[in-house]
Amino acid sequence: MEPGGISRILIVKLSALGDVVHALPAVEYLGKAVPGAAIDWVVDKRFAPLLEGNSGLRRVIPLDLKAWKGKWTTAGTRRQAAAAVRGLREGRYDAAFDIQGNTKSGVVTRLSGAPLRFGFDRRGVRESLNLLFTNRKVPSRAEDVHVTQKILRVVIAPFGDDVPTSWNHRGIVLSPEEEREAARLLENLSPGTALRLLLHAGTTWNTKKMDPEFWAGIVLPLRNRFPGLGVFLSWGNEEERREAETIRGLVGGSARVLPSLSLRELAAICRVCGHMVGPDTGPLHIAAAVGAKTVSVFRATDGRRNAPLGPGHRFLQAPLPCTACLRRRCARDAECRESIRAEDVAEAVTELTAGERRGPAA
Repeated sequence: MEPGGISRILIVKLSALGDVVHALPAVEYLGKAVPGAAIDWVVDKRFAPLLEGNSGLRRVIPLDLKAWKGKWTTAGTRRQAAAAVRGLREGRYDAAFDIQGNTKSGVVTRLSGAPLRFGFDRRGVRESLNLLFTNRKVPSRAEDVHVTQKILRVVIAPFGDDVPTSWNHRGIVLSPEEEREAARLLENLSPGTALRLLLHAGTTWNTKKMDPEFWAGIVLPLRNRFPGLGVFLSWGNEEERREAETIRGLVGGSARVLPSLSLRELAAICRVCGHMVGPDTGPLHIAAAVGAKTVSVFRATDGRRNAPLGPGHRFLQAPLPCTACLRRRCARDAECRESIRAEDVAEAVTELTAGERRGPAA
């Protein structure tokens, strides 16, 4: 089939949270490359809410992968999996784009029945078994530094285009009511704040984390510079909630720990706050995707590859020669944490907020 015959498209990006957000520009590109195309996205059920309301998608196909894990031999799971496969094949896809590159995504891509199955080449896949399930292997180029560029390299393959140099970062669509609810929550928690900062300290890797004292060391000087500053602490699990409470205790003042939030509620909070500080974590990328300005810190991962791009974003990379090591455990972890200074992050936030209101709300 020639590229001109592609009109029914499947995007395969199952997880994780930040990776799904990084892939959102693929929808924008495909909508322009194939006007009128039917574009579906198959995704882990946990992250499907982020794709709701995206006008570039005909259908979001959620798979309950977490519930299925370890239960493949049960009759109920087999029925659910079979129904999911039937749902995929009903799409009668001309092309599928596996922009994840592991075994699970490869299996889903193959089961879609698409005759053209694009994916990463041997150097780009996360798991080598993925190569068995795609039939168009697309190599990255030296200039494809950011993860979104690598994703778009695969997606543009059948169309002969160049990877876009810029793209719409605001790929998460929120309703006015969702934004109003977020604004009401923040106002109730901290009335009259003129400038709002969301701080999310939690992340899955220990080698991405920073200590509570580090985050407090960012907030305290910012409060002196912006007397009307309201600080809101988000979290995703009980461990992160306790960490947020510790930071609040160190910061005091107008810092508030947010209640448990759904992904869409978190996205709305990010939009309304307009500013976010954190490590390399899913909420950071959600904030960028709804238009918030961000300052982030990177240690085990590479900010050049993963950090939000554009003039409204800054990242600080650990200056050690072994930075971006991708290790989840490291003997130099304490040294790495100490290599990034809280005052430098506070200065980056100050630069981003230049010209914005600094005093108490009227």
